[in-house]
Amino acid sequence: MSFLYRQEIKSLQEGMPNTFVIGIIINSSNVKTFTATQTKFNRGERSVWTFTLRDSEEDFINVTVWGSMEFVKQVSSTFNIGSVVEVISAKIMKRQANDKNEQFVPSTSSSFALIVNEGAALIHNHDAPTREQYKNLLMQPVKSVNSAKSLKNILDNIEALCDRSVDLLVVVTFIGDTRNIMTRNGQALTCRSFEVTDGSTDNTVSLILWDKDWVERSAFWEPKRTILFLVDVRIAHDEYKKKIALSISRRTLITECPDVPQAANIISAIQHYDPDSICSDSFTIPNPNTITTVMTIQQITEKLQRKTNVEGERLQFATIVKASVTEMNLDGSLKDVISVKCALCKKIVPNMKDPCMNLNCPSGNGIRTPLNIVKFNIKINLKDDTGYLIGCRLTGDIAERVMGCTVDEFQAMTVEKRAKLKWLYLLEECNVRLHILGPTSAFPYVLYNILSIQHCLDETYAVE
Repeated sequence: MSFLYRQEIKSLQEGMPNTFVIGIIINSSNVKTFTATQTKFNRGERSVWTFTLRDSEEDFINVTVWGSMEFVKQVSSTFNIGSVVEVISAKIMKRQANDKNEQFVPSTSSSFALIVNEGAALIHNHDAPTREQYKNLLMQPVKSVNSAKSLKNILDNIEALCDRSVDLLVVVTFIGDTRNIMTRNGQALTCRSFEVTDGSTDNTVSLILWDKDWVERSAFWEPKRTILFLVDVRIAHDEYKKKIALSISRRTLITECPDVPQAANIISAIQHYDPDSICSDSFTIPNPNTITTVMTIQQITEKLQRKTNVEGERLQFATIVKASVTEMNLDGSLKDVISVKCALCKKIVPNMKDPCMNLNCPSGNGIRTPLNIVKFNIKINLKDDTGYLIGCRLTGDIAERVMGCTVDEFQAMTVEKRAKLKWLYLLEECNVRLHILGPTSAFPYVLYNILSIQHCLDETYAVE
């Protein structure tokens, strides 16, 4: 075996043999799989995974892993953000400014990149006593936070900044639940929305995480407490919302809770924010684990009747209600409990074999084979000492978590088994987390979306 010796990232040179680099993973992209038809020896499915490795306050480098789908997925699931690893015998490649792939990876301090090819290089856990010195780098910004622009300055000049990238030092004000979506080419993705601000303006900015590692880590973020340093946030035209917006791109690097004195100033500046404030996107579902405020049904009704929301905006808030479940239509007709939707545009279709009739959908009007999904659509009534909430909705993946079964498993149950499932909650006092959307002139109804149902436990909440 060739002799290996450790190299620091700053000492790497192109063509250097027997590389042995130790560092902590500070960023990780989703695995991409494709069919290899242009290579002589590698036909069939191939995969690629890119992560960013750091070994000092100044030095970090991108690492790209190539190989079979099984190999790349196994490696990417073993190591994630925060893992301290050894990259052994990787190929050192000079980065090229005109390489289009540079648009899809973070900008790094190193002028090189590491390539890990299956069968030719390895990635191992680093378990030596020096492990902790790398762990400390996770909270160190990759560049000076003085590069951060204020949100007010960005929002005031957002049109002029289009197609540029900016750095932000912000505090999280809202964290959404995960959403499973289907892309137009039929790829399943999980994402999570969140909102941030910095105290320079009363406005917040909504952003979306797409990479698996960041979606998972963001579940532990806390509103009004988690500080983020975002490097290379892209300002671009949002085709869906038809406006200029900020977005997390493949080049964005995120430092959680950076160890900088400016963090305390931002937290102090945003303490006036409403703890019940919800993301401005009414399609974004709050993360139920971040909801602690308790309200009675009467207090919910009174809040909805105040009508203090700005004209054209929909009042929405999240809360916990201690209530009894008085009705749950699980043992009714299946068509009243589940719904079939097009996976691409979310329009309802009659059954799984029917095509979507939305002409604007890639699968619309029989253009291609239907791509439909079945989701729970359960109606629940709640009661506490102050009143009733009729027609609360328990849907989608949230319903599967509450019910403890998938839609397919539910459809295979007998009516008796469905009724037994219902009695797990019926007439029981529960902590019900709700996302409530008030009426608008276009939609004059209140929506009560259930995020979780748990039997009452000894928990402490902030009472409204």
